[in-house]
Amino acid sequence: MGVEKTIKIIAEKNQLYVLPDSTKVWMQPGSSIRYAKTFARDRKVWLEGNSLFEVRKHQGNTFQVYINDAFIEVKGTCFLVKQEDAHRSEITLFEGKIEFNVPSTRQKTVMRPLQKLIYNSVDSQTQIDNIANISWENGRYNFKDVPLAQLIQIVSQMYHTDILLQGVRKDESSFSGSIHYNEPLDKVLNKICFSLNLNIRQTDDRIVLY
Repeated sequence: MGVEKTIKIIAEKNQLYVLPDSTKVWMQPGSSIRYAKTFARDRKVWLEGNSLFEVRKHQGNTFQVYINDAFIEVKGTCFLVKQEDAHRSEITLFEGKIEFNVPSTRQKTVMRPLQKLIYNSVDSQTQIDNIANISWENGRYNFKDVPLAQLIQIVSQMYHTDILLQGVRKDESSFSGSIHYNEPLDKVLNKICFSLNLNIRQTDDRIVLY
């Protein structure tokens, strides 16, 4: 029996990749996906890094995304996967329903829309939080009254950039607006600063908003 042939896609920048079943994968720089050439028969994807999936529904044919020692099973939905290190995974569900599985402990967690699951593979612990103020639509994140500290954390992760807040009352500022998945960082920061009346200062290794 021969070795199963696979296809691997590595994102050097923000990019949209469409799988053979028309599922859209919005990949962030440095992330990669791998799937078998027999994907149409067995819809399984192995992910490294951060990507958002818009899964196309196929009657009777589930879709699975493998991360670390767990996998996500869906039928048709939209969700974001973040893997900032080897042991921590974060899944945010925007629409539909997914089931998060940890085979080693037989743990199954069903997620509903606007929930975020954090999984630590060291102790197989999961945590569920609600995210009522963030959504996804046609390649862009939509924010509604998102606290500034939370917004900066999201933008920092999206662009792999160290962003600091200086002299700003984090608990008193919130942002409403949208960010496209491949929008340049300088444009995003200018949008935030204009909305919240902030200034930008850039040093060698970080960006400061004040």
